[in-house]
Amino acid sequence: MIRAMLPTDALALGMSLSRNGREPLTAPTWPRTPPESERPNVFSLLRHALIPTPGARRVGVSTSGGQVLGYVVLRPRAAGMVWDVAHLTATSPEDAVELIRWARERVLSTGGRRMMIDTLDVGPGPTVARQAGFEKYAEGVTCGLERGFSRSAVDVLPARPRLRADEVGLFQLYSAAVPASVRAAEAMTQEEWAALFPGRKVWAPAILGNSQDYVWEMGSRIIGWTRITYGARSQALELQVHPSYETYADRIVRYALTQMSVKVPVLSDVREYQGAVRAALERAGFRPGQRFEAWCLALAARIPEPSMAALQAPVSPG
Repeated sequence: MIRAMLPTDALALGMSLSRNGREPLTAPTWPRTPPESERPNVFSLLRHALIPTPGARRVGVSTSGGQVLGYVVLRPRAAGMVWDVAHLTATSPEDAVELIRWARERVLSTGGRRMMIDTLDVGPGPTVARQAGFEKYAEGVTCGLERGFSRSAVDVLPARPRLRADEVGLFQLYSAAVPASVRAAEAMTQEEWAALFPGRKVWAPAILGNSQDYVWEMGSRIIGWTRITYGARSQALELQVHPSYETYADRIVRYALTQMSVKVPVLSDVREYQGAVRAALERAGFRPGQRFEAWCLALAARIPEPSMAALQAPVSPG
């Protein structure tokens, strides 16, 4: 039976996670990537079960004979338009599909438009995603840079902090750097693009927090963007570089590394269409690791809205 997690489920599930031999069906993209290895624990599960928060994560469990056999954790992105299947573990592919179907109904009830999941490129994950109705729209690899890496401020391309006024320019960068097939799954409009932010609210400037955004400009055009996220045991680096300015990729990467600590590893999930970014990361010392596939389940069809414009009719004589 698939249902929402109860407090008793949270205790049983949280205590069994460390000794559970079943491998998750979700890919270890950051922050699931070792050494960060984020996953639910007994305290987070119990807090969620006892004090559910509207718009926050949802947890469903698969039970049989009073035992919890599998679980799914849903996490909303900004504005709740996009939801991620953050964690999925089940005893069988059929059980995993049923957990995703339960998750789909929960997302629909909140008005969500899309569900996303990352799976490994091998194993049961892709089959489960396909059977649950997801479509693959991208693939990639997690690249890692070990702690103690060397960095230098020589021959870098300086960036500045992201501003609220950058929204249009960053959406234009996204539209230029990301293939149409990927944008069709993720975001076709600026509103959808803003909803990709992995926080509970749409991005806003902040001095404090666990992440910082920087942008690179040439004239009036934004040619690059990075988000640096600081975790407990690692750091994540996201990068986009405009196709017309990929020759600056090495200098962009070198500058980004100057903003990061050498005391913990750096991890970066790179898509297959980011060839210049991946090459620049590898020249900086990153090494490719686990491959993953990105899947999307559309829950609402896009309907074109006709644009309205006022017309001034000529005044008829007399």
